[in-house]
Amino acid sequence: MLSKYETSRNNEVLLKAKYECSQCTDECCKIAKKPNYITEFLDENEAYIFISKDVENYYDFLHVVDSIILAKRRNYQIDIQSFANNKLTIEEVLRAFVLRDAFHNAKLYSAKEKIKDENNIQISLFLEDKSYFEFVNELSVIANAINGARNLQITPPNIATSEYIAKEIEKEFANVKSLKVTVLTKEEIKKLGMGLLLAVNAGSSYEPRCVVIEYNGNPNSNEKYVFVGKGITFDTGGYNTKGYHMEGMKFDMSGSVICAYAVKALAELNAKTNVAAVMMLTDNAIDTHGTVPESVIKSMSGKTVEITDTDAEGRLVLADGLYYGATKLNASILIDAATLTGTMLTALGQTYSGIYATSCKIWHQFEDAAKIAHEKVWRMPLHEDFNKTNKESLVADLNNYSNNEKSDCNTAAMFLKEFTNNVPYIHCDVAGTADKKGMGLGILVSTFVEFGKSQQRNCESCECDEQKCETKNCNIEESTTKIVKAKKSTAKKATTKKTTTRKTASKTKSTKSKARK
Repeated sequence: MLSKYETSRNNEVLLKAKYECSQCTDECCKIAKKPNYITEFLDENEAYIFISKDVENYYDFLHVVDSIILAKRRNYQIDIQSFANNKLTIEEVLRAFVLRDAFHNAKLYSAKEKIKDENNIQISLFLEDKSYFEFVNELSVIANAINGARNLQITPPNIATSEYIAKEIEKEFANVKSLKVTVLTKEEIKKLGMGLLLAVNAGSSYEPRCVVIEYNGNPNSNEKYVFVGKGITFDTGGYNTKGYHMEGMKFDMSGSVICAYAVKALAELNAKTNVAAVMMLTDNAIDTHGTVPESVIKSMSGKTVEITDTDAEGRLVLADGLYYGATKLNASILIDAATLTGTMLTALGQTYSGIYATSCKIWHQFEDAAKIAHEKVWRMPLHEDFNKTNKESLVADLNNYSNNEKSDCNTAAMFLKEFTNNVPYIHCDVAGTADKKGMGLGILVSTFVEFGKSQQRNCESCECDEQKCETKNCNIEESTTKIVKAKKSTAKKATTKKTTTRKTASKTKSTKSKARK
């Protein structure tokens, strides 16, 4: 585990990076040229790790860092400066070591018999420049937030129920004085008219919870970003059951803890920003009282929804959460996180999180945040064409699923947009990235933190460049409409110019004809 950040040498072995190069130096000749292999010179109290020339960016470098941490060979003091080069900044090297060390050494839920850890290996970071202290402290706060989310992600669903998660969040977050935590009970949820959340909860043995976490770090600003998280603690699919294979369905609450811990981190960092998280918590179970397909339910917004598929429950709870964020919390930007659709997993695999945005401006703002956090995101199309199948119902304003639509991730995004009350909106589908091989990843916590911090920066530079968006295939309704209008306008001008030219040519021809006569 990471012990501390130091600006002077300690007594531990100093681990330096040696990158593969074309010219062999005396130093290079002494070390084993095997990728990620550590050669030690204990008489000099130094060691070198050989790094292949194939390591070209931050994501490649993570494998190097993982190899050092997981080897647990001995206590090392990491020479940060030696790892930085023209492809990796000092900030990136620090980010990699702090976040990966925290990830691998996290104390997460486990019911296994405790075995004494005899290999308590620690690493420390060595960098003479003191100016990075604050940055490393910030990374530590983010790392703790990520692990907080991961801990609840991995907790079994028979323990991490809606009621349990609400209590744990309330208890843990009470330690952060600048946070206001409000837990809405079933009765309060009923009074608010959150019919969609209640419909999903109808078959549950546990009451639903709506946990609202608020941080007002900039009281002089009217800006407020509201993060809304899907918190399905276990998803059987309801009456449209998933069938035999339900492994990993405990991770369907990932979006809610991503949002919650991002707000906690922002509060602990004393960020000059106003943010809130709304956790929509319930399981999706099968019971005699459960909601059956073709039921029509009234949402908090007043719109009615025909539940054509009980396994499309995530968009139902989010719909009420988004409307709550827009109207009760007065969000200036809404952003959600959800393990929402299987088609997102098909589209982007486990590499990228799929992102939808109602404007290019907020997309670029989010993209910049993800770049700082070094998390992979990909913009998806938010277009009215994908909303057509949401309006097929003969008995309600909307239906929550249609077998006639093959790109359900796009349809789901448009369904959610119906409940945003026209507030600028970003939808994050993390179906493929929230967990991997049974382990929660706390994905996008870091990006949400950076996005929250961006509120305090001037975002005028994020103004939409329509040509840029077109070439990047953003293809959202807003930019497409503008581009089409621009093309029509250009075409109209060209037609007018052509007509004028024809008239002028005709007049000239007539004049010439008269002259000949």
